[in-house]
Amino acid sequence: MSAVDAPPITPAEIQHSRRIIREPDDFRDAVSGMSLTVDFQKRQERVSMVEQFQTTNWALDFGKANVRTRVRGVLRGGWGSFCLTRGPGTAVWNGQSAGPGFAALLPPNDEVDGFTTPEYAWLTAAIPPRVWRDSLTLAGLDEGSIPHLRVCSLPPPLFTRIDRRLRDLQWRISQTAASPIQEKSVQDDITVFVSECFAILCGLTARTAPPPSSLRNRTRLVRMAETWMHDHLAEPVRIPDVCLALRVSRRELEYAFRTIIDQSPRDNFQALRLHAVRRALLRADGATNSLIQVAYAHGVTHLGRFAANYRQLFGENPGVTMREGKFIGQ
Repeated sequence: MSAVDAPPITPAEIQHSRRIIREPDDFRDAVSGMSLTVDFQKRQERVSMVEQFQTTNWALDFGKANVRTRVRGVLRGGWGSFCLTRGPGTAVWNGQSAGPGFAALLPPNDEVDGFTTPEYAWLTAAIPPRVWRDSLTLAGLDEGSIPHLRVCSLPPPLFTRIDRRLRDLQWRISQTAASPIQEKSVQDDITVFVSECFAILCGLTARTAPPPSSLRNRTRLVRMAETWMHDHLAEPVRIPDVCLALRVSRRELEYAFRTIIDQSPRDNFQALRLHAVRRALLRADGATNSLIQVAYAHGVTHLGRFAANYRQLFGENPGVTMREGKFIGQ
């Protein structure tokens, strides 16, 4: 459950969750306030983890993705968010590189497209609309000053201070379960510190040169292409078909995909199909849908090649996925 969708809770109540992530869809709400779509670009060799703390005044997420991922998401409900890259893995958000020591500031209702490398560790904080507006005011900015996601490198002392302070607050939260008074104190400390961080980051990103419009155009092109691909998964699509549908050159499409998600359009289309098949197999009951029917319904024409590609990406045969889906559904 995201911070935006959470039911009303009292200020002294903290929602806490800690979980292991095995499937791409387990990342769906791994960042508070965001609706994420995550696909694996490579096989996940070790499970990933996320720990979340959420209240009506703020939300904190601590996670590590031990897999190369393709990420799409929208920040909803008027909340603002920032993400610290803690390393050793890296990310690219809307074409902007975010290595260890970098921060990405995401304004309300903006979209993020990108990818992460294995061992990508992150810390995100989210704040409601009122606090977002206050942060802009404290930074001397108006609401239109940061219309889109910005990535900037933080001075090492500042990054270390924010990271250590939030990790200390994470530990303090975990120690207050039996003490409402201490919990209220920690909540107040987090509210003040997170608001301070947002004001600082708003000021820093506003002084950073905005990404060129070409990056926004490439991000938009990748979104459009993926939407078209997803709508035509059951068809024998070739990349020139995508180019003709979107009226772009193959070179332009290839460059956009390499820049935004570090993947070719062809590999991306194959991954979209494999993930769609996996999700369908996990839902299939086996009585009305066979593995072959599911595969053919998603445009698979060569079962042997499909099985090999599936096994390479997910580390198991599609038949195993279908049996596990039936077991989960019982």
